[in-house]
Amino acid sequence: MNFIKVSAIITVYNESDLIKRAIISLLNQTLVDIEIIVIDDGSSDDTPEVLSMLELSETRVRIISNGRIGRASALKLACEEAKGEYIANLDADDIAYPERLELQATFLDNNVDHAWVGCGEERRDSQRNEHINRIYPLTDIEIRRQCAKCIPYTHSGVTFRKSLIDEGLNYDPNQPYLIDFDFFLRVAKHYKVANLPQVLACRYVRNESFFQSRFKTQKQNRKLAKFGLQAVWWFKLPPHYIIYPLARLIYPMIPNFIKEKIRASQGLSESKGLS
Repeated sequence: MNFIKVSAIITVYNESDLIKRAIISLLNQTLVDIEIIVIDDGSSDDTPEVLSMLELSETRVRIISNGRIGRASALKLACEEAKGEYIANLDADDIAYPERLELQATFLDNNVDHAWVGCGEERRDSQRNEHINRIYPLTDIEIRRQCAKCIPYTHSGVTFRKSLIDEGLNYDPNQPYLIDFDFFLRVAKHYKVANLPQVLACRYVRNESFFQSRFKTQKQNRKLAKFGLQAVWWFKLPPHYIIYPLARLIYPMIPNFIKEKIRASQGLSESKGLS
């Protein structure tokens, strides 16, 4: 390939049953000038064999196996290896809809002052027993405000400029939790960000996911509160926005049906997904 518009990156650890589905969703994109970089983070199941077969059959797939380095380091490595003008993340157990990369690349082409663009998601959440479509805030100012309340994008639906990596902005390999949110906030501190209104990714939230199983809800919410306070300070949000990060500390104790109402009132548009 002489020209690569988008480098799609996947980090994977022991997802032999699902990784092929994720890669095929990228191979089926309407945008063809892409490469797919998969970092195998030391998988001990059949993932390496599945990846090897895909790499042999498709020239756009590149597999990198460096042993167990952790997800944050794997994301950082994937970005450093990327050759495209833009980088698009997809988690190993998720799916990119066919027009995702084309629509996001077009947006970044036409909005040179924006460095990062997300999209809506179809969310299949076995932890909450939810199947919904979620649309995130769309504009830069709305997203900045949302940062004080919750994560304002889906990580499996983000595309950003490779130039960020070239200038030293990348995932922090020392971050144990909320790796992507830390990176996002540092990007948004310097550049405009946006979300597209279309649902362009399907995200699966599963207890079986190794990464999800490592989450400790209390620690995660403390970290979210810290990042929320950081957003209030960095983005010069109104002082009363401090209440949102503090409320994050009691959020896990609220029943799910009330959480749905809270999310709706704070700018997350959700509708029931199709079965």
